[in-house]
Amino acid sequence: MNHTSGLFGDGLEKSKQGTSMMDLLLDESPHSWTPHYIIQWSKENLTSHFPPGKGFYYSDTGYYLLILIIEKITSKPYHEVLKQSLFQPLEMNQTYMIQHSEPVIKKEYPVADCFLHNKNVTQDIRLGMDETGGRIVATTEDLLKFMKALVCNKLLRKESMEKMKDWAKFSIGIDYGFGIMNFKHIPLLMPKRYSVWGNAGSNGSFMFYHSELDAYFIGSLNHFKYQRKGIMLMFKMIDILLKSNPI
Repeated sequence: MNHTSGLFGDGLEKSKQGTSMMDLLLDESPHSWTPHYIIQWSKENLTSHFPPGKGFYYSDTGYYLLILIIEKITSKPYHEVLKQSLFQPLEMNQTYMIQHSEPVIKKEYPVADCFLHNKNVTQDIRLGMDETGGRIVATTEDLLKFMKALVCNKLLRKESMEKMKDWAKFSIGIDYGFGIMNFKHIPLLMPKRYSVWGNAGSNGSFMFYHSELDAYFIGSLNHFKYQRKGIMLMFKMIDILLKSNPI
């Protein structure tokens, strides 16, 4: 979960034939995008980067394996586990998984448009191929419920949260734990005011907690490859809040 396994597969990684999983996703040919299919395709077309524990490489493969482990242990489909273990207990009534479930309360507003290479893929069935990171639809209100439960140890025990902070170096000023990012202060490189933890997605989505401000920053730009832009937007939000609430 903290991407130190060395396993292949981040969606953009080129295969031996020069194509990536994202290239296949954009292909008009139908594919059975299941965790089993993706893991098998990766095994046949990609190579691992280093022995386990000897480096850091962001890979979705570990999360696909985690889905299969969850389904094996619970004897339930992944979307049912999410519904029963997360959505219902936290009353995330407007959250669901594309192609698998429906929200408890349907909003009158449509799902926000999502873009890939400036192409609107909101209604594209292939958008839901990534069960670990691309199939969940949620409102900012529901995401706030989730993040508050995580911060206040209502979702996981405090001991479990501490285990999730098994940090590996993601990049300068950013560490990665078990599914969570941590922005840490580095003089001249990462200002202390941006010390937050949470996570960010490749489509410009972000969900972070600022402990000194006791503030939550949640949003999305809904455009793939906008991860950096989403993080920069969050930094601007922090600066605006600090002007009125200096610490």
